[in-house]
Amino acid sequence: MLAADERPTVVVTDSVFSMDGDVAPVDDVARLCRSQGAFLVVDEAHAMLGPAPDLGGVAHVRVGTLSKALGSVGGFVTGPRPFVDLVRNRARPSIFSTAVPPSAAAAALAALDVACSDEGAQLKARLASLVARVRPGHPSPIIPVILGDEEAALAASDALLADGLLVPAIRPPTVAPGTSRLRVTLSAAHTDDQVDSLVEALSSLASRAP
Repeated sequence: MLAADERPTVVVTDSVFSMDGDVAPVDDVARLCRSQGAFLVVDEAHAMLGPAPDLGGVAHVRVGTLSKALGSVGGFVTGPRPFVDLVRNRARPSIFSTAVPPSAAAAALAALDVACSDEGAQLKARLASLVARVRPGHPSPIIPVILGDEEAALAASDALLADGLLVPAIRPPTVAPGTSRLRVTLSAAHTDDQVDSLVEALSSLASRAP
């Protein structure tokens, strides 16, 4: 970005990364883009209900989903009108896709109403408390348990499923070789007993690890 080059620079980042659950310093990235005149694309798929980044003064696009936190289907792109028009008219995945059904759009709007209400604030606080019980200080509900070996991850996932816990094993090529893992994804709908069972099961797996 800092090299002398007249071509436009585009910076693309997730706000919350899907496999590690870590959070990008989007405000810092935006400041860098602002100072260098770069265009910023932020993928908010895993951070729909998180704090909004400070993108003032930087040309940017935000993409997100109506699934995951909002529990519906579909997605969206927000940004400058010329860019949105370009996506609408030239982006092949958009051109050849089916429009979101009205029922799905209504469900997403209803979920958004809940998320922006006092009830939504309570649900977010509840979710944060569950994350803290599983991994204190972790910044998102996506919690990786990195085991390294693919077979170890599969065996651990099977063992948890036998205990009534659905924790998928994630392997290459989704993640880098040697970083196969369990991907814990918490929800505010999980009960205290379920989270206690998860913590106990993960501790048991760790104690049996070679």
